[in-house]
Amino acid sequence: MYIKMTQRAFNSPTIKYANFKDGTFINLIKLKKPYANGTKYAVYETTKSPFCSNGFYKTIEEANKKFELMILNGSKCSDLIIKETI
Repeated sequence: MYIKMTQRAFNSPTIKYANFKDGTFINLIKLKKPYANGTKYAVYETTKSPFCSNGFYKTIEEANKKFELMILNGSKCSDLIIKETI
């Protein structure tokens, strides 16, 4: 099942991003208002890779691990142009 991003995620700051040659991207987002269950981070992607999906995470380590894995998978569909931490 594909997780739909919430408005809370879209209204929060991106702390890392990766852009690909085909115009797709991956964002690591720190939620301004964490969820009651402890979820503080989101990863949002638009890649064409079937192995990438949006997700919510409780720790920066979990979120960063998923972010890096999605960059690796996304690079199989399109060349990585830039990856930056804000």
